[in-house]
Amino acid sequence: MAEITIRDLQFKRGDFQLQLAAVKVAAGEKIAILGENGSGKSTLLQLLTGLLASRNAISYAGQRLEHLSMLQRARCFSLLPQQAEVIFPFSVFEVILLGRFARMQGQSPAEADQQATRQLVQQLELDDLATRNFNQLSGGEQRRVMLARVLNQQARILFLDEPNASLDVRHSLEIFDYLRRQQHTLIAPVHDINLAAQFFQRFWLFKQGHLLADVSRSDLTCELLSETFNVKVSTVADSFLFSR
Repeated sequence: MAEITIRDLQFKRGDFQLQLAAVKVAAGEKIAILGENGSGKSTLLQLLTGLLASRNAISYAGQRLEHLSMLQRARCFSLLPQQAEVIFPFSVFEVILLGRFARMQGQSPAEADQQATRQLVQQLELDDLATRNFNQLSGGEQRRVMLARVLNQQARILFLDEPNASLDVRHSLEIFDYLRRQQHTLIAPVHDINLAAQFFQRFWLFKQGHLLADVSRSDLTCELLSETFNVKVSTVADSFLFSR
């Protein structure tokens, strides 16, 4: 179910309206969503995951989103929102283990779930944090843990809303490099355009709720970015520079 089809997607809330005529996403694609604040990036993720009604506009491998059960959805895709809270005093390991709920065969995690979680903790270099209380971590550390929880869900599609928010430069690079090497389909709003240009292969540029452009990295031009963000854009050494 890693393929996504969007047809005649329309959503209106107050004065804001999001429209998307026809888009297809193949399995394994890595797509960065670019656009100003309020352009519809997070709203699109909520529509794609069923948190907002889409009126028969979204299908996964030919199956309408609204026809998928909650368990089917959890096994098909996972969502990392911009903000996520943990009310109870769970450890980091326990928070990441919660991502296994869609894969558990019983009411409690089996040894296979524990083992999968331990492997992921090691891969993402979270070993030193594993026994700590989640709510006592820094914002960047919490973001890394929440990303691990989403990955532990083992869904084929990842919707990550600003995955490197609160992360320092090193961890941002490590996370995006890790995500690039995975087989998941990935769709993520990203604010750091140069970072997105380094790690993503396809770009959706949104402006005021409309898809302004759907382009590959080679076609991501200064002109398109200037129109999207209403700023002057130039390039130096394969990096984009922005000015008013």
